[in-house]
This record gives sequence, structure tokens and C-alpha cells, in this order.
Amino acid sequence: MEYKNETRKCQNCKKDFTIEPDDFGFYEKIKVPPPTWCPECRYIRRLLDRNEYNLYKRKCDATGKDIISIYRSDAPFPVYEQEYWKSDKFDATKYGRDFDFSRSFFEQYEELRRMIPHLAMVNSQSVNSEYTNQSEQNKDCYMLVTSGHCEKCMYGSWNQENCYFMSDCYMAQKSEFCYECIDITKCSQCAWVYDCSDCVDVYFSSDCRGCTDCFGCVGLRSKQYYYFNENIGKEEYKRRVKTNVWDRDFINKAKEKFFKLKNSIPVKFYHGFNVSNSTGDYIQNMERTRMAFNCRDNKDCAYMQDAWRQTEDCRDCMEICVGQLSYEVQGTEDPHRTIVARSCFGAITDSYYCDMCFSTQDCFGCFGLKQKQYCILNKQYSKEDYFILKEKIIEHMRKTREWGEYFPANVSPFAYNESMAQDYFPLTKNEALKAGYIWYDRPSRDYKITLFTKDLPKTFSDIKENIIEETIQCSTQNNSNDIEKYPLCTTAFKITTLELSLYKILNLPLPEKCFPCRRQDRFTHRNPRKLWHRKCMKDGCNNEFETSYAPDRPEVVFCEKCYNKEIY
Repeated sequence: MEYKNETRKCQNCKKDFTIEPDDFGFYEKIKVPPPTWCPECRYIRRLLDRNEYNLYKRKCDATGKDIISIYRSDAPFPVYEQEYWKSDKFDATKYGRDFDFSRSFFEQYEELRRMIPHLAMVNSQSVNSEYTNQSEQNKDCYMLVTSGHCEKCMYGSWNQENCYFMSDCYMAQKSEFCYECIDITKCSQCAWVYDCSDCVDVYFSSDCRGCTDCFGCVGLRSKQYYYFNENIGKEEYKRRVKTNVWDRDFINKAKEKFFKLKNSIPVKFYHGFNVSNSTGDYIQNMERTRMAFNCRDNKDCAYMQDAWRQTEDCRDCMEICVGQLSYEVQGTEDPHRTIVARSCFGAITDSYYCDMCFSTQDCFGCFGLKQKQYCILNKQYSKEDYFILKEKIIEHMRKTREWGEYFPANVSPFAYNESMAQDYFPLTKNEALKAGYIWYDRPSRDYKITLFTKDLPKTFSDIKENIIEETIQCSTQNNSNDIEKYPLCTTAFKITTLELSLYKILNLPLPEKCFPCRRQDRFTHRNPRKLWHRKCMKDGCNNEFETSYAPDRPEVVFCEKCYNKEIY
């Protein structure tokens, strides 16, 4: 059948969106109706189900132990610590029930979900890393999320593949001794560095490869002793950088000058490489994929976010790896022929509307199952009975217009400002409530501030020995506009011993802001997960493309061919 582009109105934001011909082919292949929400609203709906770094102290409802959890103590369901939840002591099939065809699927599923104990957090095979979430095989890490195989890393996310002793980094691989870096690979002793690889002792720089001893540089390849893109030689570099006093004023002036230089040098219209017939940003090894962000090794996919490792023929999947023929899936390992799933691990196959299931196959509307097959609403069936009932339920959901739709946003276990939606689509409290979202007002912490922002040591050498005992005021509390701008601010913070050791190695002053505020600032240095149609800004070039650089941004945006000529 030959399909054509079709414009429809999003039933959530009421804006028009386009369904492409290959989208129709995909929906036909997996036998779901076309979506009723636009891609962005669908993405936000999935983000609402994901809380990565808002962690809470609470009791395990099974053992009574004090635990760390992504769920608050007032959550409307039980929460179990990992060891107990994953053990044979807990079997979610005991909550199984019959399907009631007089009621909607989502109503029945939500009743089931609220009865079943939830896994407190996902943090496996880690050592001394209690405050890490969606992570594995870490050692001596703190407030680290979606990360693995790291040691002595803190306040970061997506730190992978043997990162060592780093803080406040996002999307880092095989790097060490770095601070406030984004999208780095094989970097060492770097700070405020973006989109760089194989760099050592580089500061306030972006789009550099194989550089050493560079400061305030943009778009360099295999250079040394460069200062704001000027070769100044070893001795002059040492005078300007190595022997300078790295106080807060010096750092702020360096940032300002760096960003001014960055906006004057051409950038490629997307971040990534080895991309064929694909659109998106921060992408690698992509074939025939549209609207992909922070993805690698995707083929024949669309509307993807954070999808990695041989993912093929999928739509609307987020935080997955090795996916095939799956749709509306979030935070799941190896989804194969799966429609609507969230937080499932160890491979999920031929399953529908499942949540927090481990190694399941042929399951429908299930929560918390481990190594099960032929279950519906957590009730075990024979193979024959399962397939008969499954088809009846799908037909019922078609009539109720639930089939193919992701879990409703209003039953998310998290408030808007607890979820990842706040990171990628930040809202104030009033904006969130007006849009119909839930907002969590954090209890007043009433910290007794012992060190105010104005009294912070200006350099590392000014820091006193008792600094780890101080309760430091977050600088956002000094400005009423910032208080509204940073809704996740903790108002105050402490410095850990591990954190202080890194500042000493890098000779950096203490931060002025708490971790959530620093994280919010960090996200502004990465392009939004949106695309605009633009033309190459190189004189005489008529190439057009889809880019995450909005038309009103200051950067000079080139097509890949013109960029390569300019940089290389």
C-alpha cells in the first residue's frame, strides 16, 4: 500500500503534526493505529515516567530498613529495597487478576500497579555507591545517574566506560579528572569542555580533538599551547594559564570570552558522525532514522531519544538498547516486538503494556514480573488461553481507543518537577499547574547556613580545613528571579571529601550553586531536542538541513561539507 504525508492535530497541545509515509507503514506492521499526540507531546509523556536523580530517604515496606528510593515515602504503593524485591521472597504473580471487559484497560492496570511493591531504584553490582540510580558496576560514586563502570564520580549523568574521578559531567566516556564537561571521550584533566575527545589539560573549549594544553579554544585539531585559538608557545601559555590565580572572577571572565569566540566560529549543523539519511542531533552510526537525539547505531527508526546499540525498526523509544520492532518504550533493555513498556530489564519480548518486568516474554498488562511468560494482569495462563485472551483485550482497547497509546500522564508516579520532563522541557510551578501537571512542593529544609555565597573562598588555596562541615548557601537564593528559575534548588549544600579532593587536583574554587542548579545550567549548554529547517550559512552554499540550532541563535551553522573544509 502506498502512503502519503498526513497532517493531524495533536489531541494534547492542539498543534498540527505530520505523520510520514514510513510511519504509516510501521504502524501497519505492528498493528497499532497512528498516534493521536504529536512527537513532542509523546516524548514529554514518556519523560514524565522517569525520575533519575530526585532521591528520597524512606523505609522499605518489606524489611523496615532505611533505604534510598526514587519514590517518596507518601507514594500510593509499597516500595521494596532492591535485594528483597529481586529475591524469591517477592512474587508479583500473587497479585494477578482477571480482565474485566466492562472497564477500561488503563483503569484496571492502574489499580494493579498501585497494589504491587515497586523496586526502590535500579543500582546493581555497585560498591559504596548508595546514591546512584539507573546505574551499574560503579565504585565510590555519589549522585551519579544513568552511568556504569565508573569510580569516584559524582553529580553527573551518562558517565560510561571507566570514567574516573570526575564531577558534574554529562555524556562522558573513558575520561578522568574532569569537571563540568559535556560530550567528552578519552579526556583527562579538563574543565568546562564541550564536545571534545582525546584532550589533556584543556579548559573552556569546544569541538577540539587531540589537543593538549589549550585554553578557550574552538574547533582545533591536534594543537598544543593555544590560548583562545592563538598559538602562544609553552612559556607564554604557562604565564597566562598555569601560573594565573584561578579565582571565580578569572573563571567567569574566561567563560564569557570563550562563549563569545565559540559563537563566531562555524559549527556543523549536527553533533555526531557516520550518519546516513538521518536527522537529529548527538547521533552516531545512523541509517534512515528521523528525529533521533543522543542515539547510536539506529536503523530505520524515528522519534528516538537515548537509544543505543543495534536498535532497528522502532518508533517513540527512549532510553533503550538493542531494540527491534518496538513502540512507545521507555527505560528498557532489549525490547523486541514490544508495544508500550517502561523500566523493564533483561530483555522483554512480544509483550504489551508492561512495567518493571525482568526477562519476560508474551506478557500483557503486567507489573513486577520476573522471568515469566503468558501472563495478563499478572495472572498466569496457558499458552493457548493467553493468545485468545490477548486478542480479545486488544479488540476491547481498540473500542476504548486505548490501544497504541502510552500510559496516561496523570497516573505517573512522579510530579512534573521530579521527572526528566523538567530537564528537557522546564516549566515554572504556575506553568506546570496550568498545563494540568502535578507539582511537588518540597518541604522547607530550614538549613542553618554557616557559609554565605558572598563569603565563599575565592580560590582553592583560600579554603579552610573545616569546609566539609559548612552548610553553604546556594547563590540562586540571593535573587528572587533565580528562585523561580531554579525550582529544584535545595537552597544549600555541603562539600564532600571526595569532591574537595577533585577541586584540589584541578585547582578549582568551590561551586556557588547546589547540584540541582548546576545540573540545570549544564543542560543549557546542550542543544534542545527539536529541529528547525535551515540553510547553510556559508556564502554561496545552498545546502539545506534539519538542525537543532534555532534560527535566532548566534552560532554560524554550516553544512557538513562546508564545516569540514573550514575546520580541517
